[in-house]
Amino acid sequence: MDKIKPGMVDWKGVEKTPNNKFKKVSNCNYVIVLGRSLRFSLVNISGVDIQTGNKKLLLGLVWQLMRFHTLRFVAEVQAKRFAGAEVTDEMLVAFVNKRVEDAGRSSRMASFKDPTLASGMFFLDLLWAIESRIINMEFVTAGDTKENQLLNAKYAISVARKLGAVVFLLPEDIQEVKPKMILTFVASIISVDKK
Repeated sequence: MDKIKPGMVDWKGVEKTPNNKFKKVSNCNYVIVLGRSLRFSLVNISGVDIQTGNKKLLLGLVWQLMRFHTLRFVAEVQAKRFAGAEVTDEMLVAFVNKRVEDAGRSSRMASFKDPTLASGMFFLDLLWAIESRIINMEFVTAGDTKENQLLNAKYAISVARKLGAVVFLLPEDIQEVKPKMILTFVASIISVDKK
């Protein structure tokens, strides 16, 4: 947590060498306090859940940390575009839609849950908007079948990596329109946009 928001951890209140369960739970409770100060949704989770390794609740916490870090990173990298404001999902969607439209491409996304994203076409158009010379249209399909969707998704990920984006999702995440993974992919693409 101190890495994603430097200075937020008061190290005086942290047990640096917890040698029993109670000290470990104390540290984990502090994680919950810090998470709530970042406005994370931490319903029905306590320090004991972290200490005992409750996978479902830990995954929820880790996802929120990743999302916070991703949006903060985009805000820093694209400071001129977002004018220092806290970046929201809606801002990202509006930004990428404008970027694609300005490049003369026709696809749009309504949200990170938009079922049309499964075709992979929006991501290819977004990558085209960033660097049109990097997309070879011979490799782009209509995205009208599951097989074609997967091909477009693989190609979009490959192109994003070629541009220098750090990619955490799989082609299937695009095809199945997993909103959390789509968010990280869009943020990663925006972070390499130099225009």
